Amino acid sequence: MDLQKFESKKKIITALNNTIYGAIGEQKVETVLKKLSDDYILINDFCYSFATPIKYNGDFIKSIQIDHLLISQAGIFIIETKNWSNRSFDNLELRSPVQQILRTNYALFKLLDDSVQKHNWNFSRQHWGNRKIPIKNIIVFINNAPKEQYQFIKILRLGELISYIQYFNSNFTINETESIANYLLNLSQHNEVISKLSM
Repeated sequence: MDLQKFESKKKIITALNNTIYGAIGEQKVETVLKKLSDDYILINDFCYSFATPIKYNGDFIKSIQIDHLLISQAGIFIIETKNWSNRSFDNLELRSPVQQILRTNYALFKLLDDSVQKHNWNFSRQHWGNRKIPIKNIIVFINNAPKEQYQFIKILRLGELISYIQYFNSNFTINETESIANYLLNLSQHNEVISKLSM
């Protein structure tokens, strides 16, 4: 009986530690992202639940949660933060951040694609038609990072984050960026927002 209590307490402590380490990591990323210019809008802890789940790889996406959603004139950056130890990389009980961010990217793409049509955002240039809203996937590792790279995802250390984001050229005007940001701000169910544009 005592062993069961010990195991139960150990699980609770481990879960609390993981939550604390995760929150510390997210705070560090937020602090770094605040150094960007006023042309960026940051939504922390973006959450959205779909009225009708979206089919994805034989499964259904009912909701998404994004640590940091950065909206810029270059497009949108989905930023997931991991404050993992070396042991965590081999822990099969931890959900794959690569699969997590790919799933989230697909859901956000569907959400935005439907909205561009519905809200009649005029993202056209000349006679070519509407431009897509680029969504870039970033997993930021605070301490340890895997050596491998993954398709459609950029793995970065905290010190590499700003230069990577600033590498991309602008695709949208400030007004277009604000339209995208306002839409996502209204959708966000937590609305923990750092808004840098005059909205």
